[in-house]
Amino acid sequence: MSWVAGVILLALLEYFVLGALVGRARGRYQIAAPAVSGHPMFERYFRVHQNTLEQLIVFLPAVWLFGRYLSARWAAILGAVFVLARILYAVGYVRAPEKREAGATLSFISEAVLVLGALYGVIRSLLAS
Repeated sequence: MSWVAGVILLALLEYFVLGALVGRARGRYQIAAPAVSGHPMFERYFRVHQNTLEQLIVFLPAVWLFGRYLSARWAAILGAVFVLARILYAVGYVRAPEKREAGATLSFISEAVLVLGALYGVIRSLLAS
């Protein structure tokens, strides 16, 4: 589970970096807190950060449960795919929102596999006891 923990930490670090980018965009585009709109480029950074938070709510328990009940190795691999997909999503969204699709799709696929695999692993464990 050490690799799973490492991937979880990478995902959290990625979230912190995205938050820092929002702060930098806030200064660059002169968006005073608590405003969350005002310049389209700031709004892109803000949405990337918020969407990543929304995805972490599913990703974090799914990757841990998949690793615990099915395969730590595959949980770490799928988790790394998720982290890379979020980078792809962020770069695409900031450049042009319509270019976020590849990263969003890859994020969704990795999360879906993690959730379904975790569900299978937990049910298998329950039936074995």
